[in-house]
Amino acid sequence: QDKIEGVIGYVSQDDLLIEELTVFQNLFYNAKLCFATLNDAEITKRVNDVLNSIGLFEAKDLKVGSPMEKTISGGQRKRLNIALELIREPAVLFVDEPTSGLSSRDSENIMDLLKELALKGKLVFVVIHQPSSDIYKMFDNLLILDTGGYPIYNGNPVDAVVYFKELANHVNSDESECISCGNVNSEQIFDIIEGRVVDEYGEPTPNRKVNPIEWYNLYKKLVAQSISDFDKTNETLKIISNIPNKWKQFKVFITRDVLSKLTNTQYLLINFLEAPFLAFILSYLMRYFSSDTSNEVGYIFRENENFPAFLFMSVIVALFIGLTVSAEEIFRDQKIRKREKFLNLSKGGYLASKISVMFIISAIQMLSFVIIGNLILEIKGMYLSYWIVLFTTSCFANMLGLNISASFNSAVTIYILIPFLVIPQLLLSGVMVKFDKLNPTITVQENVPIVGEIMTSRWAYEAIAVRQFKDNEFEKKFFKINKSFKKFDFRKNYWLPKLTAKISSVQNNFNVEGKTELVEENLALLRTEIEKELKRNPNIKFTNLDQLFSDKINNEVINNTKFYLTELNSFYLKKYKKAYNDKDALTTALNKDAAAKEKFIEMKNNYTNDALSDYVTNKNVLSRVLELDGHLIQKIDPIYLTPNGFRAHFYAPVKKVFGSYYDTFSVNITIIWLMSIFLAISLYFDLLRKGLESIGKLFEKKKY
Repeated sequence: QDKIEGVIGYVSQDDLLIEELTVFQNLFYNAKLCFATLNDAEITKRVNDVLNSIGLFEAKDLKVGSPMEKTISGGQRKRLNIALELIREPAVLFVDEPTSGLSSRDSENIMDLLKELALKGKLVFVVIHQPSSDIYKMFDNLLILDTGGYPIYNGNPVDAVVYFKELANHVNSDESECISCGNVNSEQIFDIIEGRVVDEYGEPTPNRKVNPIEWYNLYKKLVAQSISDFDKTNETLKIISNIPNKWKQFKVFITRDVLSKLTNTQYLLINFLEAPFLAFILSYLMRYFSSDTSNEVGYIFRENENFPAFLFMSVIVALFIGLTVSAEEIFRDQKIRKREKFLNLSKGGYLASKISVMFIISAIQMLSFVIIGNLILEIKGMYLSYWIVLFTTSCFANMLGLNISASFNSAVTIYILIPFLVIPQLLLSGVMVKFDKLNPTITVQENVPIVGEIMTSRWAYEAIAVRQFKDNEFEKKFFKINKSFKKFDFRKNYWLPKLTAKISSVQNNFNVEGKTELVEENLALLRTEIEKELKRNPNIKFTNLDQLFSDKINNEVINNTKFYLTELNSFYLKKYKKAYNDKDALTTALNKDAAAKEKFIEMKNNYTNDALSDYVTNKNVLSRVLELDGHLIQKIDPIYLTPNGFRAHFYAPVKKVFGSYYDTFSVNITIIWLMSIFLAISLYFDLLRKGLESIGKLFEKKKY
């Protein structure tokens, strides 16, 4: 394989041109991928020489255009396709249907070009159907393959007419061309080969007069033996092309891609105006304030009830734009990639260039979105954080879109798939429907369910919501104190009353017939919660834990348990009062005079949002503490609750990773990037396409 690499060239029937680039640019960047040792000036000279030789020099600065919006003619497109291979000067050239879709004049020009290459010593193989007489007579040799790949003729094209006419016993079988006009009717060859047996009514039947194997046997007998062997030589074919390394290929790929996008005005307008336009629409519509005449202040960020919806829609916009901008990228280059694969160009370099361009576009789009949206809604101090979240989300969507683009063969299919990818991100984000309100078969009350863990929208929205709430300029002064205050508030006002009610129920029912199951359930919950409390707070002792069973419980154990809970209440009451006093002291310090008080109120109005606070503190939840499977689950104030492991509840302020706690914002961003890296691996190894093909084969087997 190494010996023939660069020797063979292949010109596809399809156009392998980048429509947004000029004739010169198409050939120039193709040459840069073939000649590692030549500089730009040398490549430019070689390109101009080739353009001169194929008659395209005058059109070199014209944009190629699409077949529907032509800038250059069909014949010029074909010549440019041939030039892509011709510039490498391969010794052997395979050309597939070079005249399809062309006028007779363009067809003759293309064949003249190929004939010149043959006269210069190139070996040119052309696959062609229905050639005109003039084109047919240009060929030096004709090879005909019958159904099944059987060779049935190999020799002079004109002599082929006589050969088949003689075998078919035609009248004037020695005449290869028209006596009066000199034209060769090549179609009669195929009429003879495909000749059908007729029935008694003179109608042709499906059966051929001579089947492929019979033609092949005649070929072996009459033709093959007369073909002399070629003289063998040890001379090495000259190879002038030299594929550049992966880094140089990457630079060419990315330059070529950027140039093609910069010349596409519609692409630029849609992709770079879409994000700021959506930001304007969303933020303008969601800039809510009371229209009552008593409202003299007007818009206040803290009172905007639509702000959580804006955050969520921002994440969805990032996903949607990221998907749409990348969904056709690889699909559009499928034909070009086939040729570049034939040239043994780097797949990794190509994909890296696509990913880089997509990420740059996403960075610009999300920056414009954040600037417009935050300015209109007066979101202060969060520009970088918002951009990081939305850019990361859009990059994930880019990778997902590229995977889809590489796996499907229809643009319609690709765009039909986008809603199927976005809708689950809407539904399973934890915003539109709370995770604990999903179908009980998939929801988890204590943590985010698995279906939520795989949703990028969940990680992105949680990151941006938690960062906005706890790290804004106002709240970050209070968050640590509030966290302690809320923890002790929950213990004193919700958790302890629940345990006290359980032990009272045990006291009232442990000697009552038929209440054993109820007593055991209450004792099980008490054992679980007290055991956890002893680990949290070992200074307050409780020695009756192993007696909280229905067969061991008695009044002494019940009284000891009540006394323990009373001690806990006193302990948490002190902690609660201290946290309250600390919060009160900080508030007093920040309101020491009229100017400070005004600044305090201004900061609160500018940096906090009541609606978001209600979301992250779960303010409107009916059950502040939930009893499930023998333990109690805190439902109020999740933003202040530290999770026990990596699988955490929604709006957790931190996440536990490998035994240490890290800020939710950093962890969530990292998770999304890990998802993107997985998609990059999937893209490189075509895992999605291979998976779809395997599923298709499985269905085919079941079908039959």
